[in-house]
Amino acid sequence: MEIRYVIVLIILVFVTGCWGGEQESTLQRAENKAGEEEPEEIRALELVDYNFSEMGAKTLKDTYKTKELESEIFSYEKSFSQNDYKGAMGADKHVAFIEGSGEVNVLISAPHTTRHVRESEVKPAEIYTGALTHLIQDYTGAHIIFNTHKGEDANYILDGEYKEKIGEIIEEHEIDLVIDLHGSSQDRPFDVDIGTGGGDTVKEEWMQQLYTILNHHGIERVYENHTFSANHPGTVTHHTWNEYGTEAMQLEINYDFRNPRNDLKPFYNMLRSLVVFVENVE
Repeated sequence: MEIRYVIVLIILVFVTGCWGGEQESTLQRAENKAGEEEPEEIRALELVDYNFSEMGAKTLKDTYKTKELESEIFSYEKSFSQNDYKGAMGADKHVAFIEGSGEVNVLISAPHTTRHVRESEVKPAEIYTGALTHLIQDYTGAHIIFNTHKGEDANYILDGEYKEKIGEIIEEHEIDLVIDLHGSSQDRPFDVDIGTGGGDTVKEEWMQQLYTILNHHGIERVYENHTFSANHPGTVTHHTWNEYGTEAMQLEINYDFRNPRNDLKPFYNMLRSLVVFVENVE
């Protein structure tokens, strides 16, 4: 009798594990970055006084109230989601750069807008990071770089076309900060994980400002180097800091805050937070 119960328990554990794996394999999850391990100790972030310009955020708020934001989101995402998230396979270039207005010296990066290839394995797109990137530019004037279609994993390989282009942009536009956008799965124990290579790649002042702004907009589970620390030399953040001497941060955004089809409000709060942060980078 006891043996029968043990067998049933084993089957339940196996089935549960398979189901969890099935969920992890959908487009709702972002792949673990190679070489990333959860650190033994996570440094606590501190709030600062909320005293930030919100010019772009006010315009965004009006767009949200008139319900035009949804159409803007889906319009931008369409170029990445086409061909089952392989993107615009007929595009001339795999890497695209759109110059900003010059109001802020910030570059927003989104290397996983579509499916991408790492060591011959196709990885899923980190959905809506492309739309987020375009919208941040619309409301702040930031410069943006992103992949247009399925190709090499720019956040894994050493060097490559994507990182070379970032170097050119930094030099030509005197970029002060590179923000590399990524997406994590829904079951991650954070809303945003900020990768700073152990605290080396970006100044403390900007870290505390971003944490404060996110918290102000109801995004409270924010950590630094919780799971994705951007320590791997192939990451955009690591490369930007070590090769070009330009400050950078990797933002892993939970699925709940970047899928507007589930609930627009969390997406809006994330976008608004990033807009406020970017326009206050000095």
